[in-house]
Amino acid sequence: MTVAQSGAAAFGESDELSMIKQTVRDVAADYDDEYWFDVADGMEPAEFWADCADAGFLGTTVPEEYGGEGMGFAELAEIVKTLSENGCMGSEMLFVVNVCFGAITLVANGSEAQKEELLPPLCDGELRFCMALTEPNAGHNAPNMETFAEQDGEEYVIDGSKQWISGVERADEMLLVARTTPIEEADKRTMGVTLFRADPADPAIEARELDVGIPTPEKQYELSIDGYVANEEDVIGTKGMGLYQLFDTVNPERLLGSAGAIGSGRNAIERAVDYASDRVVFDQPIGAHQGVQHPLADSYSKLEAADLLLKKAAWMVDNEPDMKETAKISNMAKLRASEAGHEACDVALQAHGGNGFSRDYAVVEMWKGTRLGKVAPGSTEMMRNHIAEHTLGLPRSY
Repeated sequence: MTVAQSGAAAFGESDELSMIKQTVRDVAADYDDEYWFDVADGMEPAEFWADCADAGFLGTTVPEEYGGEGMGFAELAEIVKTLSENGCMGSEMLFVVNVCFGAITLVANGSEAQKEELLPPLCDGELRFCMALTEPNAGHNAPNMETFAEQDGEEYVIDGSKQWISGVERADEMLLVARTTPIEEADKRTMGVTLFRADPADPAIEARELDVGIPTPEKQYELSIDGYVANEEDVIGTKGMGLYQLFDTVNPERLLGSAGAIGSGRNAIERAVDYASDRVVFDQPIGAHQGVQHPLADSYSKLEAADLLLKKAAWMVDNEPDMKETAKISNMAKLRASEAGHEACDVALQAHGGNGFSRDYAVVEMWKGTRLGKVAPGSTEMMRNHIAEHTLGLPRSY
């Protein structure tokens, strides 16, 4: 029998990636738990974001001619995961809102003029982005969005509402998603949606902050859009094909969320192992008991399995030409990572006992943060729906 040699590429780590991850750890080491508590309480993480820009993290996937590093999404996912592994709580959301909604969308679908204007300051951390997609009456059912852009010559007048929009208060630019063809007139319900570049500070866009009970570095908003005027040059990509173009954004969005969940889970397990090794009850460390050991071991193994799915999906973002195939694995990775990440934080909290609910030990903050990952971006129920229908070929269930 001939045995093929697979080499180290499939599971090994290149010298370049090892250097990148060491740089990430060096950046993360400058920001302790108290810093991230302050961010969750409303402080802008300006110093952290500047350090990420200086290290080249923000331009990881941006071509060099626009000021980026010219690397792949796989490297970006490792950067985000490593930040979370090293205690940068919630930092994956910063990358989703700015790097994913901004840089990744523009690289894939922006005009040359949009790329030249917006990508360099995005890479430098001088430009902040947000995306307005979800709506009160649509949610996951994006084709049913009611926000509409009425074309008037070379202008579009946009009216509607958006909900659960992250980072509006800090954003300089907004990726605004609106219908340009009524759903009943579109060839398919998934057509007739267009991506626009918009100014979130325009008086026609009213933002109301939502009261959210979880720690996040980005505040959440509901938007009322009344007569916002966009021009032809504000259209990103092809008119009417916005939902298809969002595959370029949504798959990476879910995978960056997955990276954050895995990283947070690993960080929580590490804290729990340290605590269980040091905490002595009845003359023994509590970590000497299988009742503490086994849940931690189970959770850690689930994180490792989820990480393999994440790596496969990230590789597909860079190499797989069929977005539908990439979406299949991306949704599996998101499902497994969000559940494994939150379970790890839950097990870590339990290992801490009553101390787990003290902010001093930080795991309760990670527990709350990873719980969000089971709802957004993309709930675990919708991930299962997608796997059942598009991978297994079962009838549509919703």
